[in-house]
Amino acid sequence: MNNTITTLSPTEQEMTLTFEPSEFKPAFEEQFKAAQAVVQIKGFRKGKVPMDMVKRLMGKEIEADVVESLAGKHFTEIATKENIKLVGKARVRHFEYVPEEKLSIFVQYEVQPEFEIKPYTEYEFKKSVYEITDEDIEREVKGLLEEQGVWVSKDGEADGEDLVIADMQKLDAGGMAIIGERFENQEFHMAQLVSESTIKKAFIGAKSGDERLIDIEMRDKTGQPQRSRFRATVKEVKRLDLPELTDALASELTQGSLTTADALRADIRAKLTEYYEQKSEDDLGEAIAQQFVKDNAVQTPESMVKSFENLLIENARQRVGGQFPRNFNIDAFRREIRPSAELQAKWMLIRYKLAEENNLKVEEQDVRSMAEKEAAAAGQPVEAVLQAYMSDNVRDYVVDRVMRDKVLKFLKTKVKITPESRRIMEVTETV
Repeated sequence: MNNTITTLSPTEQEMTLTFEPSEFKPAFEEQFKAAQAVVQIKGFRKGKVPMDMVKRLMGKEIEADVVESLAGKHFTEIATKENIKLVGKARVRHFEYVPEEKLSIFVQYEVQPEFEIKPYTEYEFKKSVYEITDEDIEREVKGLLEEQGVWVSKDGEADGEDLVIADMQKLDAGGMAIIGERFENQEFHMAQLVSESTIKKAFIGAKSGDERLIDIEMRDKTGQPQRSRFRATVKEVKRLDLPELTDALASELTQGSLTTADALRADIRAKLTEYYEQKSEDDLGEAIAQQFVKDNAVQTPESMVKSFENLLIENARQRVGGQFPRNFNIDAFRREIRPSAELQAKWMLIRYKLAEENNLKVEEQDVRSMAEKEAAAAGQPVEAVLQAYMSDNVRDYVVDRVMRDKVLKFLKTKVKITPESRRIMEVTETV
């Protein structure tokens, strides 16, 4: 059996497998005999249908099966021997079969492109180091207490933390009330409205009995923005009355796991510290990835991009409850996310190249270490997590995740990283 490889593009190749009769005839004969043994045709006993008739009736189907089998076996062996960096699955594009004479099979497949990583040891990055202050802790405590708070009426003007209850009357262009467009007892939480909100601007400083004219941008039935004017009559202003954080309340809020207010505050500090340390690492990793993608031109195999598109689509589907709305245009969404999918595919190819150049490999202990960490966080047995890791749907993801972490760990030792002190409020205020 001979093979030749033709390069179609930087990410596509075609392998031609050419077989001698002695190499393909036994496979065809075996398949035809197997078919003859089970085929049933009226007028013939089972297993007694003439071979010529079997070939005439089932020849094309059997030929295709044999070709797929031979292609799969020999292509895999050659790809492994030649160290072909496959991406996705190969496919039989075409085959030429002349019984007793020759068989040629044409297999197309995608490969990782060849490229060179540009020098990177002069790269410079800033790594955020977050300071957790008492103010940050008390803000988190306040969030917990708000869940236990009670809204009570207040006589003064509304501020940015209050609840305003108002009747909303829609007006026409002449300022007259539109019949059937009155909405009573509408609640507006000032803290939940953005600072640019016309509603928030109108109600800050208002008190019970005040009226305000508010222009609100809404969308019509076609989805187009449309500005509407309302006359708002404030019926009541409420403030949130918060309980005091006592030891008893701390115990209640944590189902007894923390028995004092001080212990709850310490737990909040520890969790904030852990969260922002991880955020700092993630942000640094993202900055490194973006720099490498920006500086290295890499052509991406289409199947790899499609794979990332499908992953992004599935993530979006899960975020909306597992099913998109009926009129959701998934093709338009796929076009929208394609640039992101291409960037992720490029970064994956760059990681592969860096791992190869620096002899970075995923060892069994690497996978076990990740499983131990995840098992401890989830309260599950390590072996159960390892078993899940080895399933067909998860194994490739786990290996890539471990390799990503190893590549980033390696790169952090090769580039210049400067710590940058930051406050949590600097992050939350930009969200």
